Amino acid sequence: GGLTAAILGGGWIQTGRKWLIYLMVAVILLTVGAVIMERMVETDREQITATLHQIAALVERNDVDAAVDYAYSGTPEVRSAAEAELARYEFSDVDIKSNLEVEVFPDEKPPRAVAEFNVTAQLSTKGGQFQISDRRIPRYVEVTFYKEENGAWRVGGYAHHEPTRGFRVDDSNG
Repeated sequence: GGLTAAILGGGWIQTGRKWLIYLMVAVILLTVGAVIMERMVETDREQITATLHQIAALVERNDVDAAVDYAYSGTPEVRSAAEAELARYEFSDVDIKSNLEVEVFPDEKPPRAVAEFNVTAQLSTKGGQFQISDRRIPRYVEVTFYKEENGAWRVGGYAHHEPTRGFRVDDSNG
């Protein structure tokens, strides 16, 4: 929009034709309107990304109860599994890496999305036979989201794998 407005403004300066200035003003207004609309509308991908970062912040603060509140209502087993798993660790840092990819399937009932990304977590274990103390653990995570009736995206399933899985090329199509 800015480049088009500049070209139209240059054309108006060169020719003095008033319709070019009117067109330039219209382009500027449309560009400003489009930017405002883009800032106001949050896409499903943006909502899911924000939800992941909210969950990561809660896990980093060791707020297990609040983190598992992001479990999808139709999958109570996910809530139970997450409670059991998160309770075994004391987190001091959780960092979602920049390879986050979100694929949304809006036509499914309920709408579903899959997020895949690498994450590092600095953690210590809370007892048990195998002890870890303030160690950075990298993982590759796959999270399945489902959209609740109220429009919120919630975790309906998750799995984590060794971290190099996020860097492999899937060549299953031949």
